Amino acid sequence: MADLDLRLLRYFVAIAEQASFSAAAERLGVSQPALSQGLRRLEDVLGVELVGRAPRGSTRSLVLTEIGAVFLEDSRELLQHANRVVRKASEHSVRTYLRVGFGSSTPNHLLRALLKASEELPRVEVSLEFVGWGGEMAALERGDVSMVFLQTRSEIESGAVEGVRLLSMERLAVFNADHHLSSYPSISIYDMDREPIIDAAFDRDYWLAMPRPSGRLPNVVGPAARTVDEMLTLVAAGKGMAITSSTVAEKHRWPELRFVPIIDLPPAHVFFATLKSEKRKEVRQLLQTLAKNAGPPG
Repeated sequence: MADLDLRLLRYFVAIAEQASFSAAAERLGVSQPALSQGLRRLEDVLGVELVGRAPRGSTRSLVLTEIGAVFLEDSRELLQHANRVVRKASEHSVRTYLRVGFGSSTPNHLLRALLKASEELPRVEVSLEFVGWGGEMAALERGDVSMVFLQTRSEIESGAVEGVRLLSMERLAVFNADHHLSSYPSISIYDMDREPIIDAAFDRDYWLAMPRPSGRLPNVVGPAARTVDEMLTLVAAGKGMAITSSTVAEKHRWPELRFVPIIDLPPAHVFFATLKSEKRKEVRQLLQTLAKNAGPPG
């Protein structure tokens, strides 16, 4: 009987949870071909088909087979147990290894500040792990990461996590370059009231700016974007506009897009957070050290 590769299990869980190869690849920080090949290797080892094509007309690009749905729950349990085993062993190691989750909108200068902060802590080694939009809390709860960068308050206010606010970022409207508002130096939330806006799969009220000051419901269009790249691709294709942050604008300067400041929306905030149940002193030390050292880009 062949041994199971935990990396392939993580591939399968990401594919199942994102219901999209492209979204799963972004969440894991791997290429789509590598993800597809990993799934095929796992199915070959098991001798079963785990993922099939969605029926015509479905909003999903893939579905789990009957055995795939059962195997998904078993895979989650196995990965959680593996993470517990690693954490337990690391408690007795000379060095403490901490995985930190970041996303497409995490400012690069904060990642550099994090790595520099880790150098100030003896016997602490930090590695970075890409986490897809909306997957931050799940990554923390599964133990995939010890800490994570967040961009909204909802998780902090839920009481499950604690963290420090590192900086604030301007919120921007993003338009197709041919849109009549794309040349404006800035706009108001009222200018956007009648504009089609791409639906958001995560933190929906925040990124759709609901409720609107006018009381008007936004003109939401689908499909709901599950990743930053999906959102920007839909905007570039002229399907609608979107609201994002200045960091996304810095990292995604596509020729088909224009980013315009929104003068009357409060800024987005970047938090560095961990679960309240986290007991390791090194995690608290890293939170405090990064909060002390982090600053705006030079």
